[in-house]
Order: sequence, then C-alpha cells, then structure tokens
Amino acid sequence: MDFRIDMIHHNPGEPAFDSAFSDPGYLKACGYTGQAFKHINTVLTFEAVAPGVFPGTVEEARWLEDSRARIRGEIADAKAAGLSVFYHIDLFVLPRRILERFGDRLRDPDTGRVSVDQPFTLELHRAMFEELFRDFPEVDGLIIRVGETYLFDTPYHAGNGAVHYSTDNPEENKVRQFVRLLNFLREAVCEKHGKILIHRTWDTWPNRFHANLDFYLRVTDAVPPHPKLIFSVKHTQVDFHRWVEFNPCLMRGNHPQVVEVQCQREYEGKGAYPNYIARGVIEGFPEQREPKGLRDIQDDPLFAGMYTWSRGGGWYGPAVDRHNELWCDLNARVLMQWARDPARSEEAVFMEVAKEGYGISTRDAEVFRRIALGSCKAVLKGKCCEVYDRREKEHPGYPTNQWMRDDVLQGFERLGPVFDYLLEAGGVEEALREKAESASRWRAMREDCQGFSPGLDANLRQVILTSVEHGLRFFTAIEAAWRALLPGWCLKQGGGADRGAMERALCDFDRAWARYEALPEEYPRCASLYRLHGWAWPDQTPPPGLSGALDEIRSLLREPAAV
Repeated sequence: MDFRIDMIHHNPGEPAFDSAFSDPGYLKACGYTGQAFKHINTVLTFEAVAPGVFPGTVEEARWLEDSRARIRGEIADAKAAGLSVFYHIDLFVLPRRILERFGDRLRDPDTGRVSVDQPFTLELHRAMFEELFRDFPEVDGLIIRVGETYLFDTPYHAGNGAVHYSTDNPEENKVRQFVRLLNFLREAVCEKHGKILIHRTWDTWPNRFHANLDFYLRVTDAVPPHPKLIFSVKHTQVDFHRWVEFNPCLMRGNHPQVVEVQCQREYEGKGAYPNYIARGVIEGFPEQREPKGLRDIQDDPLFAGMYTWSRGGGWYGPAVDRHNELWCDLNARVLMQWARDPARSEEAVFMEVAKEGYGISTRDAEVFRRIALGSCKAVLKGKCCEVYDRREKEHPGYPTNQWMRDDVLQGFERLGPVFDYLLEAGGVEEALREKAESASRWRAMREDCQGFSPGLDANLRQVILTSVEHGLRFFTAIEAAWRALLPGWCLKQGGGADRGAMERALCDFDRAWARYEALPEEYPRCASLYRLHGWAWPDQTPPPGLSGALDEIRSLLREPAAV
C-alpha cells in the first residue's frame, strides 16, 4: 500500500500531546510513508486577491510569522526522515478580515454561510492554493475535510463547512455542491500543481457521504478520476465505534481510497486501558452481522493505503503520553506492518511487533497477546449493551446511545432510552450479566499479568500492569453503577425495584470509584481518569451525567416506599 499516513489530531484548543508519533523518525521506523499536520491554510495571506488585508495588526503578523516558522520546521523534519508531507485542511476557514472585507461576495444571501456556489469563494481558494504551494513547495499533498471547522487554535479565523449537512439543504443540493467543490479541488490541486488531494468523506452518520453508498457514488461518479485524487473512508459505518458494520463505501466507485483508522479510540478509553482493535480492523469484529475487515478488501485495486490517527480524536481525556501510549502504539504498529505485507496473518504481525518492536520474548509475547485479545471483549462488554445494540433499527446509530465518550460518563439523558428498551425487551438481566462479564474478564487479564517472566522490561511491565489495573477498577465501578442505574430508572418511571439491592449496588459503586480515584497514587504511570459528569463543548457547562443519575437514585431511596 503506497500510502501509509499518520496524523496526530491534537485536541483543539488544548496543549499538544506528548507522543513518540510526533517524531518523523519514529513514524518511519513504524512503517509509515507520510506524516500529516494541520492548519497550513491559516498561515496564508491571500495577497494576490486581497493585498494588505491580512495580517492587519502587529499581533496577527506575529502569530502568522510564528505559525509559518513552526510549519517550515515540521516540513523540514518530516522530509529529513524520508516521509511525504500532507496537511489537513477544513473548508471553508478564512481570516476574519477577509470575511469582513468580502463577506457579501462569499456568503449565501439566504443562509449567511460562506458558499461554494459563490464564484468569488472559489476564486479566493484558487489564490490560496497558489500561495500555499508557492511558499511551501515541499508539501506533497492535502487532506481536505468538509463538515467541521474547529477554530480554537486559529484565533484570527472563522468559517463554516463547505457543504452544509442541515436538513434545510436538500440532498440533491448537497450532492451538487460536493461535485462542484471536488471538481474545483481536482483542477486547483491535482491538475494545476500536480499535488495529491485526499478528500475525507468525513462525517459521523451513515446517511451522508462517508457511509451512504448511493450518496458516495452519486458524488464520486460525477468527478473524473485523476492519478493524484484519492478518497479517504473510515473503516466503520458510523464513527470509530464497536457494534457498527463495515463501511459499505469501501472499494466502490472509480477512485482509489485510503482507509481511515483511529488507533486511540475516543469512545473506548484513548489508550488508558488495553484496547487492541487492530485485529478487528483487519479481520472484522465478531459482533458485526457479517464480520468484515481490511482482509476482505486487501487485493482490491482501489485500496491505496491507510490513514491512521495514532493519537487524537474527540476532546479532553483520558490522557496518555509517550511513556504510557502503549496500546495506541500497538494498534498503529500492527496496522502499518500489516499494510506493508497484507498477505501475512494478523497474529504473525502481532508477534513480530511484540518481539522486534518491544523486545519481548516469545513466552512473554504470548502472555501479551492474551491480554490484548482479552481487551477486545472486556471493553465491548463494559461499554456497550448487546441487547440494545443488536436490535433491529431503521438506521445505524451510536452504540448504547454514546453514553460513554472521551473521559466523561453520561447519565439518564443518554441511558434513559437504552433502559426503556431493556425493560420493554426483557433484557435487564442480560445487560447486567454483560457488565459482570466485563469485570470478570478484567480480573482474568490482571491474572495474566502475573505470567510475565522476570526478564520482561520493567518499564513495559509496569505500563501493561498499570493499564490493566486502570481497566479493572474502572469497569468494576461501571458494573456496580449499572446495578443501581437500571432498577433506579425503573423506580424513577414509577415501577417497582429491589431497594435493598440498589443500596448495595450504590455502596459497591462508591467503594469501587474510591479505589479508581486512588489509582494515580498507587500507579503513578496511569493515564488521567474518567469524570462523572456528562459531555459538553469546552465553552459550555456539562450536564450532571452519571453522578447526577446516581444522586437521583439516592434521593429516590430516601423517599418512603409506596405501600
């Protein structure tokens, strides 16, 4: 596979991750051929079209100068390591001063959004690409996304997605706008400058570009193939979740594709605890109706490579660093080594990475593999709810209503619909057994850790043991929480419940969570911990989340039982 690209997606607006994957030499050693960075479009002045507009202040000029110096350093380091250089760009993001000066020529008069249908929008971006490749000729290509425009790290810019996914924008219009945009990008990037354009069919919902085959073909069939035009498609049908199917758009149509894989799964701990997903990506995850993975498409002529996020995705924590990012590292290494020779089995690649990458003996590599494979089911059973997630539904959705994401735990605002279904379907006991099975699997993984030989590197041993202990304490608390939450929801809805069992479950949770919060004192190398409130954007107040749900149950139990 010619394209083996990695990008660290640092949390927008937060300090950059401390990661070995920032080092181009490390990427090269892991088997990567390219490194992707962000925000090169924000250091351009548009001087050919708008001379003297941006920068307009000393502060803007200083920011621009510093940002350009950083980018030149990134490019030089990657090139010195023998990597191709790509920049990830969100469209449309422009300097605020440009928007203020030319807003009436850029915006749709009805929506107020910068519009691909405005001729000046494309003229401005044509000038942007001219300036970009003139000032940074070493850049090999661009990875362009439409859908999100995070501006936390670009204080002098604003914008919106180039194609609006709102229901107010009819599907026919979305298709037409994508075709217009892609044909423009093909001409402006691939033909004019001979650069690679990787267009991310990005979104997180299966009724849009990235996982709706009809939509994908209607757009891409209207764009003539070009040797330097490639589409990037996630391996999952929704986002990087379990209990979702293989993406039906993969290896369809007329254009080469790179497959996107998230090595630090944002909905599954971000490497804080073991979560080996490379096997499922390659061979298919067992919970899929028809388990399919990259193995099934490895010989397709459209399969051009892989684009991984070794680190990043989502927001906040749990946070790991270069000293304890083992599980992200393992996923990335196995995927890259497999991509170099897809005829090899996943197990053979895993064992090679364990022995040659981490210096583990054959005996210890077998123990390491048991822990890695054990994590596949332990995480799935602890986070998801099979009764709910296997149900028949009109459209694929977020597993277990995305009650767990990043480092926060949501409450009844997300779990209420799940619990309603469990009560209706008679799935309460099965759901609770599933959580108990997760805790049991984590205990077995901790026992596996005792099987390492004395010769295993002490630092590696400590990282593995710490991460397993993190998972064990965390999912033990989750199991107790669900024993309180499910009957608590029933009681909240006016039904009956075993109050004594609920009180015991709350006591078990309190003890388990106290042990979890003590983890950093006992295991200094552990990742940052989950928090009990719900999820919110950085500038918003989070909802009460799991803590609020448990407090509701405590209040209900203080009320006298109905006679």
